[in-house]
Amino acid sequence: MRSSNPPKKKRPLNRPAPPDVNWDEKLVKALLGLRRSPMQTLQQEPWHTWLRERGGLNRVIATLRAAPLSPNQKQLLEIILASPNASSVFYAGKLYISRSPYFERLNDLVGVLRVLLNDWKLEPVYSRQAAQAASLPSTLTPLVGADKSVAAVLVLLRRPGMRLLTLIGPGGVGKTRLAIAVGSRLLEDFHHGVFFIALETLNDPALIVTQIARALNVESVGTQPLPDALKASLRERQILLILDNFEQLVEGGPFVTDLLQAAPHLKVLVTSREALNVYGESRFTVPELTRPGPDHLPPLEQLSRWPAVDLFVQRVQTRHPGFALTESNQQTIIGICDRFDGLPLAIELAAAQVKFPSPDLTLPPVERGLKTLRDVSRDRPPRQRTLWDAIDWSYRLLPQAEQALFRRLAVFGREWSLEAAQTVCETDEARARLESLVDKSLLRYAPPGVDSALRFQMLQAVREYALDQLAASAETKQTQRRHAAWYLELAQRAEPSIATPEQPLWTRRIDQESENLQLALQWMLDNEETEMAFNLLGAAWRFYLIINIWSETWLWMDRALAQGVHLQSAGRAKTLWGASWLAGNQGHYDRAMSLAEEGLALARQIGDKRLTGLLLQNVSSGLARTGEHDQAMRLLQESLLIFQALDDREESAWVLDHMAWVLWRSDERARGLETLQESLAAFRAMRHQWAIATLLRQLAEMALSNGNNEQAAALLEESLAISRDLGVKQYIAETLRNLVLLSWQQADFEQVKAMVEEGLTLSQELGDRLGIGWGLNFQGLLALRQSDTVAARAFFEQARALFEEVGSQGALNYNRECLERLASAGNGSGGVQG
Repeated sequence: MRSSNPPKKKRPLNRPAPPDVNWDEKLVKALLGLRRSPMQTLQQEPWHTWLRERGGLNRVIATLRAAPLSPNQKQLLEIILASPNASSVFYAGKLYISRSPYFERLNDLVGVLRVLLNDWKLEPVYSRQAAQAASLPSTLTPLVGADKSVAAVLVLLRRPGMRLLTLIGPGGVGKTRLAIAVGSRLLEDFHHGVFFIALETLNDPALIVTQIARALNVESVGTQPLPDALKASLRERQILLILDNFEQLVEGGPFVTDLLQAAPHLKVLVTSREALNVYGESRFTVPELTRPGPDHLPPLEQLSRWPAVDLFVQRVQTRHPGFALTESNQQTIIGICDRFDGLPLAIELAAAQVKFPSPDLTLPPVERGLKTLRDVSRDRPPRQRTLWDAIDWSYRLLPQAEQALFRRLAVFGREWSLEAAQTVCETDEARARLESLVDKSLLRYAPPGVDSALRFQMLQAVREYALDQLAASAETKQTQRRHAAWYLELAQRAEPSIATPEQPLWTRRIDQESENLQLALQWMLDNEETEMAFNLLGAAWRFYLIINIWSETWLWMDRALAQGVHLQSAGRAKTLWGASWLAGNQGHYDRAMSLAEEGLALARQIGDKRLTGLLLQNVSSGLARTGEHDQAMRLLQESLLIFQALDDREESAWVLDHMAWVLWRSDERARGLETLQESLAAFRAMRHQWAIATLLRQLAEMALSNGNNEQAAALLEESLAISRDLGVKQYIAETLRNLVLLSWQQADFEQVKAMVEEGLTLSQELGDRLGIGWGLNFQGLLALRQSDTVAARAFFEQARALFEEVGSQGALNYNRECLERLASAGNGSGGVQG
């Protein structure tokens, strides 16, 4: 007898939520980590199962971030996810709005997310965007024929004892694509993230630590070396690092071992043409795509099952949708796949050469283009010679003008602009020729640049071939010189924008070109073009401060100053000026004063009035810091006369700023306040946002010391808004430090905690020892308020050590008061006083 109950149908993979699961407002807020909405609710049924079936909490969050939200909704979502469990005041402040419109935006966002969660129908694009959000590069084409490899690598990496796995294979075999695919499937396995770190443009193992630290947003703290700071950052974190293209850095393999020994929860996946040969390394040889032998043709209907053939056909079809496998073209296709040993890059390059095929006709006789220059060097792997053949084949098919452009492009980093290529490569019709190279798969488009400018990229394997061709043409040095000159000119064009409304635009452009600027600096110093390096650093260092590149800038300056110690030039004096400011910002006050005095002496010697005026300000800051106010004021007066004579409004305003603080510290507060207000008015007239943010903060500090809390709050909020817009971490941290004082007085301790943690994190990223000390001191006060005297003492003592190292007497006095308050603890609260 047939059952009266029909058989249950299997639910589709991306099925909507079952009837008993309904996302209401409270649950959505719990998912986002908002206050008064405990996330523990989501650990109960049916929510736990619902989340698990959809990849877990992190994957659901990543999907929501990738959803088609409005700009306002997306902005609010990112702010909440970046700072969960913060107050509504905090979120409203991040948006620069009051609480009422914040709640309106929040309700709007929660409503949209409810619909998305209750109608769970994801498109494949969401998962790709989620991988992108997890710092994995997005891929534009499907990965073909690698399912078994992905599964095998996943099994290896999920073994408890597996710490270091190297994917080995020739260039173009698909090591990077395999690593990205594996990383995207391990997002839920690593609580603190999967990080993809490209090493393709590095040629010095010493720079590995810098590249990893930048990806993880780690900076050295005080005098702590960057490697130690990186190890400390990784020690308690569960992370997968994907180190891509390691072959030119194999001597740096022991550093990877050091990281693994320092961080017990860390795993590393390396892609390289050569094993690292270090203890604990496991290896996985990435196989080529399988293909049939040319002497044993399978039936036509089975041919597309071979991954190499499938890849070739797919890539041809992207250009010619009507293309198909036929009896007449199968022999040629199999021959191409076999000729290139199943290497994906080689097959893609071959597919790019197919011109206007017809499904019913044979392919063009491409074999005639495969007569190649085979590299028989003993140190080059055999399969790389085959890839060399593929790239060489494409290169030989280019017109001479495109060949010249192609090989000269090798001097750029990962990407470059159309404008740069035209000048550096000395080519006419640059756009048409670059686009032609894109069409032939020798280049690809990069994400658009500032103002949506057209930009290009070159794959690393192709770049290596292009570099060889450049060397063979004896054009390397002159092309690299043009590259260095172009980026020096770019920095010098950017410099005058510092005090103008165009500064943000130029800052983004400098940030976008930071890799090429680094390559230019490296060439300048490697080739003893030290004066060029001085000029580039002198023009760009303030932009580097804005985009938070502190440690690398200091290393370049230190190397240039040591190499060019014999040069008595304006470029060296300007670099000394920048190095002095950078040292002071990092709390190296003695070093800052030494650099400033050397620079001032040199500026006077060469008779450069402007540099003399600039360095007088640096020296005066050092004198004021040690209480020599009269001498500091004399130097500032000299500086002001210089800039007034030069009609330099910006620097005249900066001199007034310095004078204001000397007057204030000399107990001439009324004059100091008046002078600072005069300086601020000048900067407002110039619309100099960087300076305005600085002076607003300084005015707020004066208002706080006079007890004008309401005025101080308004000034600080304006300064913070500008600083966040500029993205300058130093300014944000210093402004938050002052806002902590106000929030404490208002007993908003949740806000205090959030601001202290944000400010401390920013100071640690920058290596600002004074800022770190203040953050630790505030954490001690928060612990004291909770009657945790053990933690409070630890925080206060750590802060005191940093204050002593920096030599900040004011901070030490405040720290001493906190320790005294700790000694007499017992009244239950503690407090903060400015």
